[in-house]
Amino acid sequence: MKTTFAFIGVSLAVIFFLALAFRPVNVSGSVKYSEGNLELPDSVMKVFQKACMDCHGQDGSSMAKMHLNISSWNTYDIKKQAGKAFDISKELSKGSMPPGKWRKSNPDNIPTQAEVGLIKNWAKSLNN
Repeated sequence: MKTTFAFIGVSLAVIFFLALAFRPVNVSGSVKYSEGNLELPDSVMKVFQKACMDCHGQDGSSMAKMHLNISSWNTYDIKKQAGKAFDISKELSKGSMPPGKWRKSNPDNIPTQAEVGLIKNWAKSLNN
């Protein structure tokens, strides 16, 4: 009897935590239209600062910035922003970004599933 209750309790806890991990996350913060582009929402920028800017920011590697320079986001037109957002979402979802070497030296800054979900929702909103 105790085993059954323990099993049910553990099962409910697992379901609860899985529901939290995979629930849709709203993108919050400033999304302003200005001169043909959109500012990054604060919630998205927070993830980028934590997990992307080391390589894709102003002081990042030339190779990484050649593909995406987050510091120059506001210079991209809306179409380019939407394309870059889709690419970012795809790479984060596959787990190919951030790269393995960076992940090993920055384990606390690896994006969580919730953060990846946030980026995916944001990218989807730009591509609609």
